[in-house]
Amino acid sequence: MTAKFECIYCSCACNKTRNAIDWGYNNLVCFSACNAIHLYTYEKTSGFLHFQTLIKHSKIITSVHWIKKSNNAPEDELLVTSADNTASLWKSNGTEFNLSCTLVGHTNVVQKGIGMYIPNGLMIVTLSTDSSVKVWKITDNEVLCSQTISLGNGFSLDVKLSTFSQNNGIIMALANDDAKLHLYVQNDQDQFVPAVKLIGHEDWIQSIDILKDNEDALMIATASQDGYIRIWKISTTLRKDISVDVESTLLNVDATTFKSASGAIYSVSLESVLSGHENWIYSVRWKSSENESEEKSLQLVSASMDKTIIIWELDNSNIWLEKVRFGEVGGNTLGFFGAVFSPCGKNVIAHGHQGSIHMWQMNEELHSWEPGLSIGGHYSSVQDIDWDPDGEFLLSCSSDQTTRLHAPYFTNGSQNNWYEIARPQIHGYDMVCLAVLDRFKFVSAGDEKVLRIFEAPRSFAENLGNLTKLDVSSYMKGTMPEGASVPSLGLSNKAVFSEDLIKANSVEEQNIGKHPKDRYPDFYFSPTSFIAPPTEETLLQNTLWPETQKLYGHPYEVFTVAANHAGTLIASACKASKLEHAGIILWSTSTWRQVAYLTFHSLTVTQLEFSPDDQYLLSVSRDRMWALYKYSPDESSLYKKIANLDKKSGVHARIIWSCSWSFDSLHFVTSSRDKKVAVWGKSKENPDDFPLCSKPLEVEDSATAVSFAPGLVKNKYLIAIGLENGSIILSSFFSDEGWEILLKFDQIISHHLNVNRLKFSPVFGDAGRKEKNADVLQLASCSNDNHVKIYNIYLNSL
Repeated sequence: MTAKFECIYCSCACNKTRNAIDWGYNNLVCFSACNAIHLYTYEKTSGFLHFQTLIKHSKIITSVHWIKKSNNAPEDELLVTSADNTASLWKSNGTEFNLSCTLVGHTNVVQKGIGMYIPNGLMIVTLSTDSSVKVWKITDNEVLCSQTISLGNGFSLDVKLSTFSQNNGIIMALANDDAKLHLYVQNDQDQFVPAVKLIGHEDWIQSIDILKDNEDALMIATASQDGYIRIWKISTTLRKDISVDVESTLLNVDATTFKSASGAIYSVSLESVLSGHENWIYSVRWKSSENESEEKSLQLVSASMDKTIIIWELDNSNIWLEKVRFGEVGGNTLGFFGAVFSPCGKNVIAHGHQGSIHMWQMNEELHSWEPGLSIGGHYSSVQDIDWDPDGEFLLSCSSDQTTRLHAPYFTNGSQNNWYEIARPQIHGYDMVCLAVLDRFKFVSAGDEKVLRIFEAPRSFAENLGNLTKLDVSSYMKGTMPEGASVPSLGLSNKAVFSEDLIKANSVEEQNIGKHPKDRYPDFYFSPTSFIAPPTEETLLQNTLWPETQKLYGHPYEVFTVAANHAGTLIASACKASKLEHAGIILWSTSTWRQVAYLTFHSLTVTQLEFSPDDQYLLSVSRDRMWALYKYSPDESSLYKKIANLDKKSGVHARIIWSCSWSFDSLHFVTSSRDKKVAVWGKSKENPDDFPLCSKPLEVEDSATAVSFAPGLVKNKYLIAIGLENGSIILSSFFSDEGWEILLKFDQIISHHLNVNRLKFSPVFGDAGRKEKNADVLQLASCSNDNHVKIYNIYLNSL
């Protein structure tokens, strides 16, 4: 029987590049996430549902593009470009997308690709930082590079293709690094040749989009770093008495004409200049109608680094007006890279400079745009994860300097969809480790020498109860903060109490008309009650947890932290290159003082873990050894070293990256860069001795993460192993029988870069269900590919 499992949650931010997101008429949203592409379907009632993940490229994805069909038919081909110097074409077989072909030829990053169907196949144009533009013809899976346009020492930033209905050839619009819009037409040999340069922008043109209007004219919108959008109009004319100035290929404001190889004459004019953004504009997209027969009202959506999205509309008096503006308020964000309309034009999805994905939808009854549920996650390597003690939610921390909380939201009475429901910590240092003390308290450490303790505010507890239906009444007592805010230029979250809110409201009444941040710059929190998972805007501003303690004592950056299961002790260790710095500090959670200092390792301790009965503390290190400490309350150090791995034993010859305890505290497992995973068990003769149980399991790559299941499965231990290549192996172990590999999650299901941490849920059953299914076990993983994933493993299939 094949073991059954599924990925029920996949959290990752959009890549921080232009053209990283697209929405097709097939109702699939695609966006790039590190080296992968995620496809999601969208329904207004249920939101975004994961459809497929595509993995092929070895470096970051730079752009995605649905290749449009005539009459707005559902797209079945997706063009992807990558920093690995290649582009790939994916084609649907009706149920899923598969790799169709790879375009190889550029010598540097391919940063944009565009495709168009032609009578005998498919034409693709790719732009690269190798200062070239390549034109590809694809017929019956035969790939031919038909033309290479050299740009000398320059490069192109965007490209679009279009045709007129009379089929007068293809026009290519190219934005080069000279701030001009270059138009190319095809000659008799189907080669693109320069036709005209459109001058007007004063800085690089970052985005181009083309739309055919009702008069068969081409409307070209260009967005520039100069903060302006320009609308150009290209139309055809059959008059033969127009003189064409072939020598003049520059256009400033006045209309001009040029001729194609077929003799068709084109007229180009500047229609309008749109001013409204206060910073670089990275993206501009036309709204197109799903129904070709209905009259199109010309609309544009633009995204800027000024943190705003603007929808522009051409009114009846032929003037472009700003119809609506929305975006981010506050926070430490830097604006938007792109925004696109949904096929129906009633939704806008955008991605920000920090990978956030925003969604706005039109409320037809109120005729207003409202923030909607979106998808997203960390935009940099996810370093550590930890479960709530009851397995109801998951915390993660990342090099993107945030800590995020993920939980299931019971919706539609049937399914449990996971969402990010809080962002307890937004920091100034990269986050490296965390440990949950109890449901409403955790400790974390960034790339600094300090440990920080956070405790949930009243607003989070109430919203957790609303969304997950958990009983939080025991926590809702006494005086507790309503929320938290971050002072200007500060690193510590400050608690906000109800009296602060009253005072702030009083100040607000006296300063009506001012922006909230101008009224009280060090306080910008408003309690929000959730009936659905929070939007990106709410996560940024209103879900912080107050910081209650700081723990000082490490000489270098903290690298790992663990808490005992009773929540009374914290163990932490920092980066170290010598014995005196590689010690483990034990902290009391009642006094928040250092109560012990354990020394043994000579290099950085990579992971710490207390046994489930809290009788043992295990440490593994870069020095290729593990050390075991036993609880000894009579000792001044609380824990006394009773065993360690001898380098001469030869079990692990490289760094030991990870460790985990079995649920019964009788065994622990270690995983190493030497591609070995070893299980050690308590000796019956000497309970202070933990010898090797069997021959280590040898895996295909460095074993970077490992986790024991919270109980026996068919009388065997269940162990998950994460590898450097992103794969996850699920294996069983029994002392007499040794190892058995049950299944392997391939990279499409698991990760495509190093797995940093694996954590089984501490309980059997799926989170968020009142009646737990004992045949389900949940496994969480995080990786350098910026993803947090949760899997359901169905035990009756093992």
